[in-house]
Amino acid sequence: MHYNVSMTKLDEVALNIELVLISIIEAAALTFLGENTIAVLHTPQWLMYIPSILAGLTILLVFWSQAILHAVSFIRWPLKMEHMLLYFVAAFIQIIAYGFITDLQLWFLWWTVFSLLLVVIYAVDLSIIRDSKSLFSQTSGGANYIEGVEKRHVFELKLLVPIALVFNILAALAVTYWAQTFQQPFPFGAICAVQCLVSLGALYDCVRNFSERGKILPSLF
Repeated sequence: MHYNVSMTKLDEVALNIELVLISIIEAAALTFLGENTIAVLHTPQWLMYIPSILAGLTILLVFWSQAILHAVSFIRWPLKMEHMLLYFVAAFIQIIAYGFITDLQLWFLWWTVFSLLLVVIYAVDLSIIRDSKSLFSQTSGGANYIEGVEKRHVFELKLLVPIALVFNILAALAVTYWAQTFQQPFPFGAICAVQCLVSLGALYDCVRNFSERGKILPSLF
């Protein structure tokens, strides 16, 4: 009994560390986005940059929400250091991208790099999910739950993350090949608006998924 109580406390510690880490690094990224937004809004062409600003904010919300969802869904003791370090790399890339709100070529280049990092993060998370199966199987209904989490995670890794990657690659190529066209306000705003809409769809899906898991988790622990 003492062993089980100790492990429960360690699980809580691991989850708390993960949640605090995610929130702190994304708060840093949000601060940098806010500072760059203020600077951009003081320029004569500020209106054309609104879609890229909103896209940047939406991407941040998607990443934060998805990271929180992953943490509460399957993060338990022991923590994997490589997993936590990847969050710092993600925030670093976000901050660089936010420095190029007005430069579409570098904007989409860095979001392409960010999408590639997501592939790595999802792969690491998948290994964590599979390692945690034995723990969840000790709880009534836990085996079915973690199988569902893995199935959903693989779906996102094989479909949703590649969609983000392909979109950013194609957008980067388009704004590079037709550079003069995308310097005009409407094309500039349009491609960023598409990026924002895609991200909003991902955010809606994450919120819905979070709500569904929130109904299941209390019954497992």
